[in-house]
Amino acid sequence: MGRKEKIIHSVQLHDITHQGLSVGRAEDGMVIFVQGGVPGDVADVMITRKRKGVWHGYVHQIIVESMFRTAPRCKHFGICGGCSWQNLAYVKQTEIKEGIVNNAMQRIAKVETATAEPMLPCEEPYYYRNKLEFTFSSRRWMLYEEKDLEGVNNRNALGFHRPGIFDKIVDIEECFLQNIISDEVRNALREFTIAKGYSYYDVRNHEGLLRNLIIKTNEQNEVMAVLSFSQKDEEAMQAIRDFLTSHFKNIVSLWYAVNDKKNDSWHDVVCEKVYGDDFIYTRLDHVRFCIGPKSFFQTNRHQTERLYRLVEEYAGLSGSEVVYDLYCGVGSIGIYLAHKASAVLGIEEIKEAIDDAHVNATLNALSNCHFIAGDVLKILNEELIAQYGRPDVMIIDPPRTGIHPEVIEQILRMAPGRIVYVSCNPSTAARDILLMSQAYHVDRYRPVDMFPMTNHIEVVTRLSIKNEE
Repeated sequence: MGRKEKIIHSVQLHDITHQGLSVGRAEDGMVIFVQGGVPGDVADVMITRKRKGVWHGYVHQIIVESMFRTAPRCKHFGICGGCSWQNLAYVKQTEIKEGIVNNAMQRIAKVETATAEPMLPCEEPYYYRNKLEFTFSSRRWMLYEEKDLEGVNNRNALGFHRPGIFDKIVDIEECFLQNIISDEVRNALREFTIAKGYSYYDVRNHEGLLRNLIIKTNEQNEVMAVLSFSQKDEEAMQAIRDFLTSHFKNIVSLWYAVNDKKNDSWHDVVCEKVYGDDFIYTRLDHVRFCIGPKSFFQTNRHQTERLYRLVEEYAGLSGSEVVYDLYCGVGSIGIYLAHKASAVLGIEEIKEAIDDAHVNATLNALSNCHFIAGDVLKILNEELIAQYGRPDVMIIDPPRTGIHPEVIEQILRMAPGRIVYVSCNPSTAARDILLMSQAYHVDRYRPVDMFPMTNHIEVVTRLSIKNEE
């Protein structure tokens, strides 16, 4: 016999987690994480489980609706793993994110609030992504209304993962994250492949032909599509190529990859171009970039322009400075700043990203950019300074985990006059800033919303060396 569910009545929801769960308390003080609520709601909550000393549940009935509640735009809201804040007014999203950044800076980094600058919101909170990755699966997440129906034969899905369930994919018919061409290509491909009887991948049994679809777009509405198969099937590959290229003139570059591994990672798998151009191209203000099938590039192009303008402003370059760009990826920030620097040195662990950086520097006719592939911890030393010069300005854009403590020690020894720290994790950024506070003070920081409808928030911080005040 299953565990009996219980209802907690008239719960005041006062906060929201980064997963999109609202937070309230029962009369006995027990914390409740609630699916389907927003701050300001008063709701009856159906409790589903108790875990780690808190209750979890969902909104059974809204008693008083929050002034910040808004109707989700997407019909897949609450089922797929994306856009978990879509029922929350965007102005409230930015307020919460700003609070997250300010709290981290004050509580962890011990930074004065006077240095905070207002949130830089996203001007277009929908259709902002230039890349999405979808998964083919023979284990479609069944909708509630389908569970009692007999004869539901189609279990194939092309979409996003169901949160917390590794083998279930939500079949996505519409998505408000990318240009509408993404919906058109994905839906047509699903219909074509099902009609042809091509098998979708079963992650549990490691069988099925079609695995993943990546769609990249640019501001010219050009499309690069990358398809991942579990094995080589020339007939199927040819048929899919002919279908896509004949039906979608926007597809200017089509690639295949064969991934027979048990995980979906395909960056170590060879990609083969089967149609069109080697790249699609995009522009950030004065800089042009080429994007290949494996290229990492910022997925919100318009907001990236605004972010990079802020980085340039914080860097305060006059044309004579040596700039180090740590964790540089494809070198986009360094390349963006190069026209105002004497020299730019980018360091990145992933060799393929550095290869892209060299290509993009050449594309923009930049002779003052240099890039090194390797671990920042091992490369950042006095020998590097002897070869490239001591950095006047350092740009740091690390992974979510932040900067290794030994790298921080090396930065302190190098003593650049200014540091611009770009982070997608305010907590680890604040931790690192505190470690650098012996030599640097924060004189400006600003949150930047790169991913509306989600919990993710970027923060840009300028640190100035104390002995140069």
